[in-house]
Amino acid sequence: MPRTIPMRVVSCDQTAGPFKDAGYRCGIVGPWHLGNDHQPQHGFTDLWCTYRYQGKHPDRLYDYFSQESVVNLYADGASGIHQDVRNMRYGTLADPRQQRTTWTVDRGIEFLEATDNRPFFLLLSVKDPHPIMVVPPELLRHYHPDAIELDDTWRDALEGKPHYQHVARTRVDSEVSESAFRRMVSHYFALITHIDQQLDRILRPLRQRQDTIVVFMSDHGEMLGVHGFTSKTLMYEQSVKVPCLLSWPRHLSAGSVVRTQLGGVDLMPTLLDLAGVSLDHPIDGRSIADPLKAGIEPSSEPVFAEISGPKPEEALGATVMMRGERFKYVWHRDDIDELYDLREDSAEMRNLVHDSQQANRIAEMRRSIVEMLERTGPGPFLWCGQNRKP
Repeated sequence: MPRTIPMRVVSCDQTAGPFKDAGYRCGIVGPWHLGNDHQPQHGFTDLWCTYRYQGKHPDRLYDYFSQESVVNLYADGASGIHQDVRNMRYGTLADPRQQRTTWTVDRGIEFLEATDNRPFFLLLSVKDPHPIMVVPPELLRHYHPDAIELDDTWRDALEGKPHYQHVARTRVDSEVSESAFRRMVSHYFALITHIDQQLDRILRPLRQRQDTIVVFMSDHGEMLGVHGFTSKTLMYEQSVKVPCLLSWPRHLSAGSVVRTQLGGVDLMPTLLDLAGVSLDHPIDGRSIADPLKAGIEPSSEPVFAEISGPKPEEALGATVMMRGERFKYVWHRDDIDELYDLREDSAEMRNLVHDSQQANRIAEMRRSIVEMLERTGPGPFLWCGQNRKP
């Protein structure tokens, strides 16, 4: 019989297999986005309530809109949806049932109500504030477009930057006015407030359960005008650096701040450690459970990330990034590379890749990337081992 751990975990970005093996009740609500969205997998056998992200699969969210006889504002060509800025569609709802985060939280609450006192692992996958941004109109009063300040890098000329950034589909068109962009941002901010309100609904009953770990994080950021971009797929801080909030009453000190940079792969081993669940095989990432419980900073290690290419034929293995405590190096397969001194240039305006004084640093960071790939398997990044010149 699996060992039952008298503790429950709510997470936002982990698979549940080890927790299922340890006796947890495991469920997911919201987008899966890891393939075969319609098929329960990775231990989520107690509740698999996903909606379609890609592919021709059943879609519980769209079915819900149909059953409730409300207009699906996320469907292609939906009336009332605006697109002043490419890739950033937005609109307001007429009925609370039209909002996908509300639907997601409703299903999550149903899962918790059926859990009783059994240990559980719930992945509450909230797609918002990803476009299409569908917001309750009353929240817009908090974010008047005229009061929204655009980032200082809003009209970055991208001097010395890779060519693909100049032609990227996420680049804001030059004809987009500042007022139109601010109007879109006001909807983005209002949607974040809506997320906050909805998450409070599911967190409220959990506040009485002092043995529940709650994790809140994102899989990526949003450029939102920084350097003249929207969306993600770039290695700027606004795209790759995300918040991670973790709460465990009576075990972790409230208000503590971890300043050491960490990778997303570190979350799973940390949660397993905190829950007392062991694995019988090694995985990527490291646990920082002991430093968290002791209230001390974890040791610093570099963080690695990757993104796809700007064209469909370059879908894999186009860019890999290494971020140290001070410097970030972005290694591109088909373009000039990037090196930023985050201490002296936090806005990442000056690409130092051609600075002769940085040659040794670049070579060392490349070696670190290749060593990482040798440990994890290079896959489509075999080109990194070919010692390409800066």
